[in-house]
Amino acid sequence: TRAPTATLGRHTGVSRAVRALLALGTASLAVPAALAQDPDAGLLEEVTVTAQRTAEKLQDVPLSVTAFSAETMERLQINSVLDLTRLTPNVKFDNVTGGTTGLKAYIRGGGITDGGPNTSESEVGVYVDDVYMARVSAAVVDFAEVERIEVMRGPQGVLYGRNTSAGAVNIITRGPSEEFQATTQVGYGTWNERRLKGFVSGPLSADGRWRASLNGMVRARDGGRQENVTTGKDVGEEDFFGVQGDLAFVGESLSARLTVSRTDTETDGQYAVNNLVTGTGASTVITPRTGSYYKVASPIPSLTEVTQTNAILRLTWDFGSGRVTSITGWSELDDDWREDFSGGVPGSLFGQPGTIALFDRVSATTQDQLSQELQVSGAALDGRLEYLGGLYYFTENSDQSISDVIFFAPSSRTFSPDTTSKAVFGQLTWNFDDQWSAIAGGRYTEDDKQLDAILNGAVLAPVENEYSKFTPKVGVNYKVTPSILLFASYSEGFKSGGYNGLASTAVQVRTPFQPQYTDAWEVGMKADLLGNTLRVNVSAFMNEISNRQQTLTLPNGTFLVENYNADLKGIEAEVTWRATEALSLWTSLALNDGKYTDGGSSAGALGSIINNDLPVFPDYSATVGVDWSQSLGKGTLRFGGDYSVRDEYFSTADNALIGFVEKQDFLSAYVGYDVGSWSFQLAGRNLLDEEGWQTGFGFAVVQPRFAIDPRTVLATARYTF
Repeated sequence: TRAPTATLGRHTGVSRAVRALLALGTASLAVPAALAQDPDAGLLEEVTVTAQRTAEKLQDVPLSVTAFSAETMERLQINSVLDLTRLTPNVKFDNVTGGTTGLKAYIRGGGITDGGPNTSESEVGVYVDDVYMARVSAAVVDFAEVERIEVMRGPQGVLYGRNTSAGAVNIITRGPSEEFQATTQVGYGTWNERRLKGFVSGPLSADGRWRASLNGMVRARDGGRQENVTTGKDVGEEDFFGVQGDLAFVGESLSARLTVSRTDTETDGQYAVNNLVTGTGASTVITPRTGSYYKVASPIPSLTEVTQTNAILRLTWDFGSGRVTSITGWSELDDDWREDFSGGVPGSLFGQPGTIALFDRVSATTQDQLSQELQVSGAALDGRLEYLGGLYYFTENSDQSISDVIFFAPSSRTFSPDTTSKAVFGQLTWNFDDQWSAIAGGRYTEDDKQLDAILNGAVLAPVENEYSKFTPKVGVNYKVTPSILLFASYSEGFKSGGYNGLASTAVQVRTPFQPQYTDAWEVGMKADLLGNTLRVNVSAFMNEISNRQQTLTLPNGTFLVENYNADLKGIEAEVTWRATEALSLWTSLALNDGKYTDGGSSAGALGSIINNDLPVFPDYSATVGVDWSQSLGKGTLRFGGDYSVRDEYFSTADNALIGFVEKQDFLSAYVGYDVGSWSFQLAGRNLLDEEGWQTGFGFAVVQPRFAIDPRTVLATARYTF
C-alpha cells in the first residue's frame, strides 16, 4: 500500500468503474416508455415502513430511507447489518476493532471510531422493533426471522430515542401470524459453515386473536478466515445460537405483543494484522509483515464470548382516529473479549526470540438497560392535521474491566457509567391540500450521566454531568403527482457529552468531552414512473457539525477524545427499473465532500486535524445490480448479482496513513431455484476475492490493520410448510 500523494489528491474525478455505474443509472432513466409499460411486465414492490413511527408507503415518506423486505434480504444475502454496506448509499458498517460482534456504524460520515468501550455511543442509532439498543458491541449477529430493515439517513432527532444525529437502523422482527406458518432452512458454506434456521407461527385461540411464534437459528463454522503463522492454526471459528419467542393478542381496539429473545456467540476472536511501514510522506509504503492480510502472527489467542437477552412489550389502543402506543424494552448483555492489537511483532526488534505481543487487551463487560416510550398519534380536522407526540425514558447501567499489557507494562481500569435519558417529543403535519403539506416538530432531551472508575487500583471520585437540548425539525412536501414527491427539510441532531472509555490518566477519565450538535438541510425527490416500473429516489444534503466527538491515537498507544467542527455535503440516488416481469435493474450512488473546519470547545491537545477528510466518508460509492427470474420446468430459476465500488478514504480523523483504505470493488451473486414448497440458492460474496482492510491505527512498531472477509460462498435450502 502506497500513501496517497498530494499531487494526485483524492478529488481528481470519478473512476471508469463509477462512470459505468452512472451510465447504467442514466440509461435506466432514459428507458423507452413503450418497453417499460409492457402489460406483461411486473410492477415494483410497494413497501410499508414506519420510519415516521406510523405505517406509510415508503415512497410517501419525506426522508432518505432504504427498506429491505424479508424476501429481498434472503435474495441479496443480508444476514447481518454488515451486509447493508454494499446495498445502501452512504452506509458503511464494519466490525469494531475489539471482539467480533461489535458494530462500527457510519451513515453520511457520522458514526463512531470504536464501539468497544462501554462509554461509547454511536451517532447511528440501532433499534430492534423500535427499541434503542445502546451497546453496539452485540449488534453484529445473524438474523433469524426479520420482517424488514429500515435504514434512515440523516438526523432523526425528533421521533427516535437517542443519539441518531447521523441516522438510524430499525430491525423489525417477524411477529405471530393469524394462520399456521412454518419454515425451515439449512445451509452450508465456506470454512465448513453450517446453518439451521426454523420458524413456526399460528393461532392459540379459535378466533385467531391469541397468537404465538417461535424462531431460532444455530450456526457454526471452522477456522479459515485467516491463518496464524505463529501458532500454525487457522482462525475465524464461530458458534452462534439465537432464539426468539413471541406472544400476541390482536383485538378490535387493543393489541399486544411480547417478544423475548436470546443470542449466544462464541468465536476464537478477531486478529489484527501487523504492518511494516517504510519511507516517509508520499513515498510511504505499508505492507503486512506476514505478506498477506489473510495471515496473522499474534502468539496470544483471541476470543469473543457474547450473550444478550432482550424483552420487548408493545401495547396499542385504537380510539376513533387516533392510537396510543406503549413500547417497553429491556436488555441484558455479557461481553468478553481478548485481542492482541499489535498483531504480533518480531521479537528480534527487542532482542527476544520468536514473535511477541506488544498490545494485549482483555475486556469483560456487563450491561443492562430499560426503556419506556409512550406515543399518541392520529389525525384531526378531517385528516388535514396529522399528529404524533410522546414521552421517552431510558436508563442504562454498565461495568467494564479492561486489563492491558502494552510494551510489557501492565495496566488496568474499570469503568461503571450510568445514564438516564428523558425526552418529550412531537411532530405535526398540516395538509394544505392533496399536494402541499408542512411538517413541524421537536424533541427536548435531558441526559444525566455519572461515571465511577478505578484506574490501576486507584478509586477515582465519581463525576456527574447533565446535558439537555431541544432539536427541532421543519419541512415542506409537494406532491407533483400522486407518484412524485418533492420534499425539503431542516433538522437538528444531538449527541450528549460523555467520557473516554479508553482514557489512561485520571485527568482524561474525569474530563468529559462536549455534546455534539448537527444542523442538517436536505432536499429530495421520490418518484415512481412509467406505470410504477421505474423508481427514482434522489436527495441532496448538507450538515454542519459543532463539537464533533473524535477519538485520536496518542503516541504511547492510548486514546484521547477531542471536539472539532466539521462540514459535509453530498448527493445520493437510488434507481430501480422493472424492465420486464422477469428482469429488474437497480443502482445506488453517493457523491460526498467533507472536512473538519475548525477546533471545537476542547480541541487542540494533539494538534489540529482541521482540513482533514472526515473518516469513512469516501468521495464516491456506487452499486449496480440485476435480478432475473424465469419459469423452468415445474419451478422458477432465479439469478442476480451486484457490483459495488467504494472510493479510497481515511478511517481515522487524524488521516494517518495506517488507517488509509484504498479503493475497493466487490462482486456478489446468487443463483436459485424455487419449486413447490422448496427454495434452493447458491450465493457468493466478494467473488473477486478483494484483499484488504477496513481500518487501522498505529504507534511505534504497533501498526495494526483489520482485514475484510475474503471470498465466501453459502448454499441454502428452505422449505415452507
